[in-house]
Order: sequence, then structure tokens, then C-alpha cells
Amino acid sequence: MKPKLLVWIDSQFSTFGLAKSLQEMFSCELFSIIEITNEPKKFFKEQQIVKFKKTWFYYDFILKTKRKPDLNYLKSIEEKYDIPLWLIAANDRIFNHFNRFYKFSSNEILSILEDEIKLYEMILDEARPDFIIMPTTHQQHNHIFYKICKARNIKILMMIPTRTSIATDSLSKQANMWQLTDEMDKFLPLPKITKQNKHKKNIQKEKIEIADLDYSVKKFSATFQTSGSKFFKAFLKFLFTKDDNIQTHYTYFGRSKSKVIFKTAADRLRKKYRENFIEKNLSRTVESDYPFVYFPLHQEQERITLIGAPFYINQIEVVQKIAQSLPVGYKLYVKDHTVMKVRGWRSVSEMKKIMSFYNVKLLHPLANSDELIKKCDLVISIKGSSAIEAAFHNKPSIIFENVGMYKLSSIHRLQSIVELPQAIRNSLKKKVNRNELKKYLDVVNEHSFKFPYSEIVVDFEDQFKIGGYYANVEMKPQKVMKFLEKYKLEFTQLAMIYIEKIKQLSN
Repeated sequence: MKPKLLVWIDSQFSTFGLAKSLQEMFSCELFSIIEITNEPKKFFKEQQIVKFKKTWFYYDFILKTKRKPDLNYLKSIEEKYDIPLWLIAANDRIFNHFNRFYKFSSNEILSILEDEIKLYEMILDEARPDFIIMPTTHQQHNHIFYKICKARNIKILMMIPTRTSIATDSLSKQANMWQLTDEMDKFLPLPKITKQNKHKKNIQKEKIEIADLDYSVKKFSATFQTSGSKFFKAFLKFLFTKDDNIQTHYTYFGRSKSKVIFKTAADRLRKKYRENFIEKNLSRTVESDYPFVYFPLHQEQERITLIGAPFYINQIEVVQKIAQSLPVGYKLYVKDHTVMKVRGWRSVSEMKKIMSFYNVKLLHPLANSDELIKKCDLVISIKGSSAIEAAFHNKPSIIFENVGMYKLSSIHRLQSIVELPQAIRNSLKKKVNRNELKKYLDVVNEHSFKFPYSEIVVDFEDQFKIGGYYANVEMKPQKVMKFLEKYKLEFTQLAMIYIEKIKQLSN
């Protein structure tokens, strides 16, 4: 029998390109769940590029009636699938304090959960998929779907970054490495090396190393939403286009034109004010008369703290707890994430709060992270790649949640915040095992592949979303085909890896 593949397609489009290549190369039945705004939805309703056996549009089923949620049903779901619904929902950027346009009531949130869970159960019962192909979960709606599929023992394939990089001989090109897995940051014991990864034939002259873990992030922030002309074009498009997503998509609730224009203008002024404060008050140089511990802040609002570390969303509180836990004579150096530029930077009040802590120094977001890790005695991270990078600079680290696919003995996973003071003292005495690092890189080399995900996403945003500024734009079939043809080789190679994995798991 042909395997049944259910593909989750979102606004970043990459799984649609993958589905096209899978259809051309593999005998299977394809189904799809599509979450998209109304204008690009027209393309997906009419397209014949990928012949899905059936497609469900997520927003067609959600919050179509105002009512009281069925609490008994939701309680039964928590029991049936062992899913903490409120923990996931409360940390969704649409439902929590990050949403500045609309405050959802608890009944609205629970009704949305009820609708989507009933939709997911209906889809899974009807399609009975053998495999789920989806992007990394980043919000409550796809994370709950992921949890239900896991509970039903349906095989899931997600493309997860390994948090390592490929450095070429010239060091001019680097790309994040990826793995196909059913869980992000498994943090497993290092497995045995079994064979050379056949997908590395095209990079035989390259060396796997921790060259620049933030390369793709830096490239994304340097190219995403940087065009003033496209911002103006998107503004005009928004101003003179009727947009009914505000009625049909709960993620757009409260986004009236006047409110969006006012908040956008205010955000741009705030960003200028914050940048001025950063340039005047924060140093880019890494100098210290004291030994120090380094704590890199995560980008907000993002998956890594919302879903990945839901009890550590307030990073300012985490900074304070770390500062209170340091041995006498140590300072804490803190640096914000460079991609916070896309979010308009952190508020000045938050920066001042960090600067007010007695043994904390806040550095410029563009301070050299590599230099900070090299000069510090210990890295502490909620859930960041810097903990892995630290090991390759012979520095121990502490994490609050799992980081990466595999464990390193130099990385201490904190079990409770109350153990932090002792964990810091113990970690400062740790030595990094160089043989273990070599094995770590060998395992990553064997079980991973490279794919230019960020480049494809940025190009798609540029071509189809006016530089990433406006999502509700109609997609022309000819333009989509031209885009898919441009990345045909990349999607074909990716499909080969998926097919091999599907065959392996089927056997």
C-alpha cells in the first residue's frame, strides 16, 4: 500500500515545495492542512501543482460561533492525550501579553482549542496518515496538533536545526545543518558512529565544525524587512486593500487599519529611541577586570522561550536570579539577540532594569558573541546554541531546558532554579572533554544534512510578501512555478532524504 503523508503547510511555503518533489519522486498519497491568509488561500484552492487527495484549511474551522467552550470535552482531551492545554495556550504569542491588538477572553481561547482539536481528530480519523510532515512547531495550534499525533503514535518528520554549521575551506559560505526527527532538542546520549552519511558526497572538502552558529540568523536579520521602498509599497497595499482576515482569522483580531497604522508608526519611533539609547549606553568591547559569566538573551517573541521554555519567559527575572547566584568576585555579562532588531529592540525600561542589577553588565547587541564565550568562565543559557558553542571554546555551560539533539558532559541541565548557585560553582570547575567533542561532530556529520532554509524563506518573503512586510498578497501560479523551479535542486535533494527516512521508518 502507498504510505499516506499528511503535510502541514504554513506561510513560509517550504513544505509545499517539498510536497511537490515528493509527488514527483515517491509513490504516496498526499493530504494537507494549510494555515494561510485569505489572498494566498485562493492559490492553494485552485492550484494543480501538487495533487493532494484532500486539503483542510485551518482557519475555515476555527471560532466560527461565539459560545461557551465544552469544558468536559477539553478535560477529556487532556486526559486522553496527556496534553497540558493551558500551559501551551497561555504561552502562545497571540493569546498572551505579546499581542498588542486584542485581548482574548478565556472562553475565546478555550473555544479556539476546542475547535482545532475537533478538527485535528476529524482529519486524523479520516486521512489515517502514516506520516506527518510539518515545520517545527512554533505556536499553540501546530504544537497541539503535534502532541496529538505523538500520542496517537503517528510518525512525525520535522526538519530540526542541529545547531552546528558547515564551514567551507574559504569560510565564505556557511549553512546550518538539519536533522529529520520527531522532536526538537532531544538531548540524547551520544550514539555510536555507524557509517558515513551518503548525503555528504557533495561536501567532501568541507569540515564540520562550530564555525558560526548564528550565521543563518545573522543573514536573516541582515536581509529581512530591510527595504524602505518595499515597506512603503506594503503600506500602500495595506491602506488601499480590503482585508477581511480581521473577521475570519482570530490571529488578526483587533487589527483595524487605524490601529495598525498608529502602532506601526509608534513602533518605528520607539525603535529609533531604543537604538539611540543602545548606541549611547552599551559597549561593544569585551573588557573586564573581573572573571565573568556570560548570559545571552533570547529573541522575543519566539518559540524558544514560549513553547520551548514556558517557565522562563521573563528573561529579566532570569538575569536577576543568575546574578544573585554568582560567587563573590564574578560579574554577569548579558547581551541581547541581534534579531531583536526585527522586533524593534528591547524596551529601554527593560535595558535599564538589567543595568540596575549590582553585578551585571549589559553589552551592545552587536558585541562579539564569539569573543564573549572565549573570555568568560561559564556560559548560562535558557535554551540556546551558545551552550554548545561554549564547549568548542573549552568552556562549560548551564542550560534551563534541553539544547540540541545530543548531550555533552560539559553542559549541565538545570533541574530546578534553586540548584542554580551550586550548579554554577560545580560547573566552573568542569573541564571539557575534547574527545567527546570530536565524537559529537562525527555524529552530527553522520545524521544530518544541509539545506538553505533561511535563504529560501527570505527569498519567498521578498517575492511574495513585499519584503516580509505584508502577508495577505495573492500568489500567481506562474510566479509560484518560477520560484519552485529556482529551488528545484534543493527541494529534490530534500525529498530524497525524506523518502529514505520514510522507507527506514516503514521497515
